Amino acid sequence: MGSAWTFRRGDERLSLERREFDGQFELAVNGSGGPRVYGFRDSAELDRFQQDMETFLLKTGWAFERFSPDRRGGTDRRTFPRIDVDRRRWWTDGLKMLPLPKWNPEARRRRGKQPAGE
Repeated sequence: MGSAWTFRRGDERLSLERREFDGQFELAVNGSGGPRVYGFRDSAELDRFQQDMETFLLKTGWAFERFSPDRRGGTDRRTFPRIDVDRRRWWTDGLKMLPLPKWNPEARRRRGKQPAGE
């Protein structure tokens, strides 16, 4: 089995599976209409076709569900509690100290600068 992308729309499922046999490239499409296999001369041609098909699926109400095989290693960090001092965006710390000036139309008029249209 090669790489597979699974899409869903309501109760329907559709999978796109890439395969390579002896220098030949295939994309197997498995869904409710039965399996279909498309052959390609090279991987670039397969890439273009798959990109177009994925774009079409997303524009017609399908949603990406999963990719397999799951190549992630280690433990799932999403379930691990975070430390309170976790600074993922440390570069924005300085921005919190800069107060934004408040807009005051009366102060603008006192300086003799009238807003456009008045």
